[in-house]
Amino acid sequence: MRRLVMLVLVSACALGAGCASANTADRDAFNAGYAAFEAGRWQDAVDGFTRYLRSDPTSADRGEVYYYRGEALVRLERRAEAKTDFVRAIGAEARPPIDQFARVAIGNLYYEEGSDAKAIEHYAKIIRHPDKDLPVPTVLLRMGVSLQRLGKWALADRYLGHLIQHYSETAAAKQAIRRLHADAFRVQTGAFASMTTASREAGRVRAAGFETRLGRISRGGRTLHTVQVGRANTYVEAAVFAQRVRQAGFDTLIVP
Repeated sequence: MRRLVMLVLVSACALGAGCASANTADRDAFNAGYAAFEAGRWQDAVDGFTRYLRSDPTSADRGEVYYYRGEALVRLERRAEAKTDFVRAIGAEARPPIDQFARVAIGNLYYEEGSDAKAIEHYAKIIRHPDKDLPVPTVLLRMGVSLQRLGKWALADRYLGHLIQHYSETAAAKQAIRRLHADAFRVQTGAFASMTTASREAGRVRAAGFETRLGRISRGGRTLHTVQVGRANTYVEAAVFAQRVRQAGFDTLIVP
């Protein structure tokens, strides 16, 4: 998917068609960055793209190059720098679909760090008219999860339901099914093959002063019996409660 987008830029600049302002040195720098990117040599990719940008800061292709340098920076765990490059790609009015890929990329960074409102802001700007190469099922799932984390359960169901209806065969849809129609977060202290073991765990948790709720889930064709405590509207509230449960000596997993 992203390889195809990259080849659009290569065919225009690196293979001789010529960018509007690119000279041989510019193309050599870009080619070096591109080759390193394809090979997974992320620092070399950053270096090559940086040389290209320095050689012509006003290049019409700078938006694309910022985007790919940002992707390489993500692989290097230099997330703050990657965000800056994705913002630059958007600001440079990168050609479609690079502009949408940049918004997804920055949305993913915010999602992964738990900045759900900012993730939603970027995802929402592309989800109505997405390019065919975008990872739409993943974006829909993350929109739904972020909305749930913020306590917006009904709105989350709209995105999760759309995902299930239109992308039913994807892995993202299978995750969405487990979240659809949830209305709160709970703290799970365990999932057990045996109902007897689950009941024993529930007794231990109750003895520590927490009300318990037994449930069942299906994982890999197996039925597991879960022990859950508490009820929270937002993920932040659930995380605070989970800390109390951990301090009482129990494992915790926040689930919708």
